[in-house]
Formats: sequence, structure tokens, C-alpha cells
Amino acid sequence: MEEQYNDIGRLVKEAGNESPSLDFLQNVMQEVKTIPVHEPLVYQPLISKKAWMFIGMVVFSILAILLYFSEGNSLFDNVNGSLISLPKIENPFSGFKFHNTTMYGIIFLAILLAIQITVIKRRMDKSYSV
Repeated sequence: MEEQYNDIGRLVKEAGNESPSLDFLQNVMQEVKTIPVHEPLVYQPLISKKAWMFIGMVVFSILAILLYFSEGNSLFDNVNGSLISLPKIENPFSGFKFHNTTMYGIIFLAILLAIQITVIKRRMDKSYSV
């Protein structure tokens, strides 16, 4: 086993220490100066403000419709049907009721989502800050 390493020791002694040229530092600094400086990244959200407004309006309108129809009202209760006789369409969600456990679960998931978004935003800010 020692015989294998004898050649390596001799080769290292023959090669000796290499030292950089005298103007090595100047050459490196000139190369660094020629590298172009990139513009910092500008944050652009994936979902624009208009899209968030649209999503919010859709969610709000769905919730409003569910609350309005949860009282057992029909879609055509207020329509004057003297010209056209339409069958009465009942609300399919009239018997739907959120249980307390379901509400606690939804609230808990919303809190966790808010915490997760803030943690991810901080991590993204740290990784893309200049």
C-alpha cells in the first residue's frame, strides 16, 4: 500500500509550488470591471390587481347569492309570471347548513394560508433582494 503513495510524493516534490504572475490581481480586477452590471429585478405579481378585484367580486357575489337563497327563496319569486309561466325553481342549497366544525376548519385553514403567504413573501424578498 505504501508503494502506491511513494510515486505521488515524489511527483509533488518535482512539481513544486506555483505562484501567480506579478500582474495577476490587475488582470482579475480588469475582468471584473468589464462584467456588465445587471438591473435589479422588478417585482411583478403573478395576479394583477384587476384580476384580484374580479376574483373578489365573484367570491362576494357567490356568497351573497348563497346567503340570499339560504332562506328558502326561489329564483323567480319576485318575477311577474303573467306573460310566461315558468316552473318554480327551488334553491338547491336551501337545506345546506355549515356545522361548527366545518367553520372552525375553514377559519383555521385561512389563518394558516395567511401565515404561509407572509413567510413565503419574506423568503422571496430575501432571495431576490440586491
